[in-house]
Amino acid sequence: MNNAAAASVLRRSRVPLYLQVASLMRQKIESQAWPYGSQIPTLDELEAEYGVSRITLRAALNQLEETGIVRRTRGRGTFVAKDLSAQRWFKLPNTFDELVETVASLKIRLLHIDQAAHPLVPAFPFGKVGPAYHRLRRVHYHNDVPYCLIEIFLDKAIFDSDPQAFRRATVVPQLAARKDITIAGARQIMRITVSDEDTAAHLGIGVSDPIADVCRTLVDQNGRIVYYAHIQYPAQMIQIETDLMRGGQKP
Repeated sequence: MNNAAAASVLRRSRVPLYLQVASLMRQKIESQAWPYGSQIPTLDELEAEYGVSRITLRAALNQLEETGIVRRTRGRGTFVAKDLSAQRWFKLPNTFDELVETVASLKIRLLHIDQAAHPLVPAFPFGKVGPAYHRLRRVHYHNDVPYCLIEIFLDKAIFDSDPQAFRRATVVPQLAARKDITIAGARQIMRITVSDEDTAAHLGIGVSDPIADVCRTLVDQNGRIVYYAHIQYPAQMIQIETDLMRGGQKP
């Protein structure tokens, strides 16, 4: 595609032009077309490739520099400062057992919230809302990198039975280990959207960067919601793998 055609495609979107260009550059780094440590093309070469102005290119590079993906050195050029080739490490769990295993070792940073605000209003109908919930909001980390922002509504009676444990560690493995709690149903729905200012700040990404928006619900034997979570993952970290023949006859 020539630069005029490329520019025409970019201008069809309502997303600011510099953010589109920044996303295209990020894809180059993730695919290792621009490997970690390498010098990226000059402004002249980028202008020819993307068919946009230098002002747009500089804004795109500023966006990548602010998130630590590139490093610009006066007189030397712009270099790839972060290896994105292995970032899609998080496999979105397809079963409850996979979920327990995936989140068991994550680190947590608890965020302060007002317990009186935001009653549980599930984004999709799955289970009956209980009388009271304790709300937790936190950032989860993998290898010291923030990988999700999560808001949790945990049945208040369950939370009150061991509040320190639920504050310090991931909730789902604790629920799975409890003999007095029966998880009779589990469901999650994922949507693709973009980050707002708050999400971007906590996850170290740019505003309007793509995110995977997940709602996850666990219900007890009476169909009552004991755990509800709204989770936002940077899209570049997510990998979805599905066995399309699960439960069916394989060829």
